[in-house]
Amino acid sequence: MTKKEMIHQIAVDLHVDQTIVRAVVQRCLDDILDTTIKEGRLELRNFGVFEVKHRAARKARNPKTNQEVFVPAKHVLTFQAGKNVASRVKATGGSSGN
Repeated sequence: MTKKEMIHQIAVDLHVDQTIVRAVVQRCLDDILDTTIKEGRLELRNFGVFEVKHRAARKARNPKTNQEVFVPAKHVLTFQAGKNVASRVKATGGSSGN
């Protein structure tokens, strides 16, 4: 599902204009990202935790050439599903519905 499809579905389900739903969804996504970057962590109860983690520099190997390469240090965004989310995904087998 794409963001556009999600917006359309929410608008249909709630009988509201897609423009309003698009603004609300985008604002939520922006706030999640802004808060996670600013504070390093955002916990949404009964959903999960977004967190910025530091990955140290390391040596890796290119699987095609078997050549050693240097991977610089970086910050990555992680998500750890809460118990409710994890159990729901486990119960459905994580299928995409296709």
